[in-house]
Amino acid sequence: MKRVIPVLILTVLLVSPTKVFAADADARVVIASVSTTTAPLTAPPPTRPQALPALYAGLAGLQAYDGYATLRGVHNGASEMNPLVGGLATQPAAFWSLKAASTAVSIYLAEQYWREGHRTKAVVTMVAANALMAAVAGRNSQILAGR
Repeated sequence: MKRVIPVLILTVLLVSPTKVFAADADARVVIASVSTTTAPLTAPPPTRPQALPALYAGLAGLQAYDGYATLRGVHNGASEMNPLVGGLATQPAAFWSLKAASTAVSIYLAEQYWREGHRTKAVVTMVAANALMAAVAGRNSQILAGR
């Protein structure tokens, strides 16, 4: 405890801003104003590339189109090929909830990768999700067109 108090006093004196004066023959002159500043311990996080938010929006749009095309196709007599969705295509509220959750999970994972410093992994995740949904949307367009 006896060592703690002098260390605390020394720390306060070194950290607090103070003015230092020197005596001159006729006047007092301010030599310096001493203050300490702390540098950030980490660099600011890099800004997201413009592609990442665009990929988020693209995925949301592709998911919305896939939902629309799937429900329209099922209504017109087509069958849902995705076994994970199965009977949800006949239950629009549950189906749209699943589409929204799927989109949110993909974006959440990419954001987690980004925050953890896996920048490339974040972008690749979104590119892969968009590519998959673009393929599904393309197939749905063909089915809706009757090909």
